[in-house]
Amino acid sequence: MFDATGFRSWLVANKPYSDKVISDIVSRMRRSDSILPWSDDEFYQIRLERNEAYAALSISVRSQCKRAVKLYSDYVKTANKS
Repeated sequence: MFDATGFRSWLVANKPYSDKVISDIVSRMRRSDSILPWSDDEFYQIRLERNEAYAALSISVRSQCKRAVKLYSDYVKTANKS
């Protein structure tokens, strides 16, 4: 399950991004989660990229979603260590 609130807080605390950029990253992760519900495994990105709805996105949006998924994965790994 995608944790937008925790992810946003983690980005604010750990990344030097502006509020606008953080909002965009959370939005792209939310979009990715709506296409393919988040699962904490190493193949999520691969399954997402094979999804028709994801493939229909512009190259720019796909790139932004890929970055958001990577950051969210980092967040989940960090949260699981705590």
